[in-house]
Amino acid sequence: MRSYFFLLPILLAALVSAQTGGFTTTQAMQNETRATAALLEKLHISKKDMGSIDMNSVVMTYCENLDGAKMYFTAVEVEEFVNRYGKTLDLYLQRGNLTPAFEIYALFKKKVDQRTDANLVALGKSIDLAQPGTFPVDRKKADWPADPEAADALWERRLRLDLLSELLGEDRSGSAKTPKDNVLPEITPAKTEEAISRLKKRYEKTRTFLNFDQHEVEELFLNSYSTQYDPHSTFFSQQSLEEFEIAMRNSLVGIGATLSDEDGVCVIKDILPGGPLDLSRQAKPGDKIIAVGQGAEGEMEDIIGLRLSKAISRIRGKQGTTVRLLVDLAGGGRKTITLKRDQIKLVGQMASAKAIEVPSAGGTALLGVIELPSFYGKNQDGSGSSPSDDIEQLIVKLKAMGMKALIMDLRKNGGGLLTEAVDISGLFIPKGSVLQVRDSQGRSEDYRDEDAKVAWNGALIVLTSKLSASASEIFAGAMRDHRRGIVVGDTTTHGKGSVQNIIELSRFDKNLKSAVKVTIQKWYAPSGSSIQLKGVPADIVVPSVYSVLPVSESDLDRPLAWDFVTPTLTKADEGDWLKAKLSDDLIKQLAEGSARRQAELPEFLTLSRTIDWTKSRQVRKDVSLSLDQRSTERKDDLEFREQVRRELTDYAKTAFKASEVKLDAAIEQEKKDGPGAAAKSKRSSRMRDPLEDEDWPEYDIQLQEALRIAADWNTLNAGSVAAAAETKKK
Repeated sequence: MRSYFFLLPILLAALVSAQTGGFTTTQAMQNETRATAALLEKLHISKKDMGSIDMNSVVMTYCENLDGAKMYFTAVEVEEFVNRYGKTLDLYLQRGNLTPAFEIYALFKKKVDQRTDANLVALGKSIDLAQPGTFPVDRKKADWPADPEAADALWERRLRLDLLSELLGEDRSGSAKTPKDNVLPEITPAKTEEAISRLKKRYEKTRTFLNFDQHEVEELFLNSYSTQYDPHSTFFSQQSLEEFEIAMRNSLVGIGATLSDEDGVCVIKDILPGGPLDLSRQAKPGDKIIAVGQGAEGEMEDIIGLRLSKAISRIRGKQGTTVRLLVDLAGGGRKTITLKRDQIKLVGQMASAKAIEVPSAGGTALLGVIELPSFYGKNQDGSGSSPSDDIEQLIVKLKAMGMKALIMDLRKNGGGLLTEAVDISGLFIPKGSVLQVRDSQGRSEDYRDEDAKVAWNGALIVLTSKLSASASEIFAGAMRDHRRGIVVGDTTTHGKGSVQNIIELSRFDKNLKSAVKVTIQKWYAPSGSSIQLKGVPADIVVPSVYSVLPVSESDLDRPLAWDFVTPTLTKADEGDWLKAKLSDDLIKQLAEGSARRQAELPEFLTLSRTIDWTKSRQVRKDVSLSLDQRSTERKDDLEFREQVRRELTDYAKTAFKASEVKLDAAIEQEKKDGPGAAAKSKRSSRMRDPLEDEDWPEYDIQLQEALRIAADWNTLNAGSVAAAAETKKK
């Protein structure tokens, strides 16, 4: 009898390959996996070893990363994955073996194919849009369907939801604006057939969109592990590392937007100042890009369900080429935006200023507003500009005009270079601690301003929101602790008090092009309080719509905890150099004055109703699947939008008179590109919420109130100076 035992390894390899969809762990992947695990253990500030990580949670997180809306897997299947791999996943990671990731993905891919086939069949049948029913707004927080029958019922409702969205949105060739007469598109059999046809194409492409390569699966899996430490520790594949470096160099050619993936939809998270999308004024954060067309006439390609990296690759292209975006607006409606790809204009990312005349002290006071979009820095070759230099230049110009108080607007500043936060803080204090950082070994370092020069010693207001993060919080926290400025805005800032380091794995293996981002430190305000989770509290609360949106650090999964260290500042320097000293009584008087205005001025009623409108959509658990009810809701939203528009238009007629104060670089750009070129490249300091569109009235309620607070401070300060002078005479 002949022996075939020599075939056993071949047969086993073929079986494993079939279970993993043909993916295998390469030597490079093995090294990357082991390095990621080792670096997190060794360098992460939490000092957690692998044994303290819940491997069941890693498996669950990975399933969520694959199936974010929890529409494909069933609860039974996820539980089976946990039972199969949870107890031994640490051994796989230590050995650099990605078999569990590949096997789970292989089943996911199979489920996508099966569900796509079923959806295409269902779309060929009659769908009753008159019957009642709801669908969860956020499936991420829901459970996986219990079994295949529950999954079928869930998808039946999802099909109705998608069809309603197609019918009530704008079609692919529609106009660029939401109808202002509140007339919704008529739902005809022809329109319904067109919508169904579009959905069929979308679902057919889903199996391609979710067809990951093994490097993408590796990254999803390793991030499922790394984010168990904290939400900012991640593995960067070669492609992701290149994306990160492009962002750091600010040399991207594209539309000028930060994009994110939410349930398979490409969402605009932020619009980069000076980029094509910013200059078009046709989109805002929260809008969803659902299709992309190349050139002026290229076919619109549906990108719903497409992985973010592939969606971005379709949006980017050579400088000067045309791209068309089909966008679902956050406030309702749909439009097509045509853009020319370009590099982000540097001036659009730089600090900008305005001089504003406000009634104060029995007359008019000139107040300065400096908006800083980010804590940017110079290029590696020394070219470019730094925000500390730019802000100092603007302060010099504002002082020459007779500025009485300064507002630093950081409401949409998500951070940047820590060193620039220190340097900018130094423009407002003679010397002293700005922040301190502590690593996993408990070692602390005090970051100080040692330059005695002060660019501005007068009244200072730091205008913040829930979006003000990281370096913005360093500055705001330092100004608050030094009793140097009053923080005005949302109840608190974002709450990111951690520092990450990018470790390129080529340091350990020259053949590796990937990296690991590890949270290595936490930072603290001079008072010793961590900014983590709690943020920097406002001295005077003037809320924005962002106050009710889930955009803070505490809204992320597994954030680091709040703690404190020994203060590096116990008493603020309030010497004669300071021309606008702070006291608890002064802040109380200013807060009371603001509270009265917020209770009396009609614009705050408008703001309150807008915040309530936004909050109502955040707390809503389900969306109706009834065509009649959805149509009514959409009509109500349009009517509310137009009411707010009319009110803001009226308020804008009485806005304080403002004039631009330009950086020398902006002046030079206008000489080169024509009058107004620099202004067009600036990001508007006005907050934008889900109601607004590109021609929204130019009235900024938060900024107007910050100006009134600054004017009150100037009046009180003038009174104090006069009283002191009178006392001196006596």
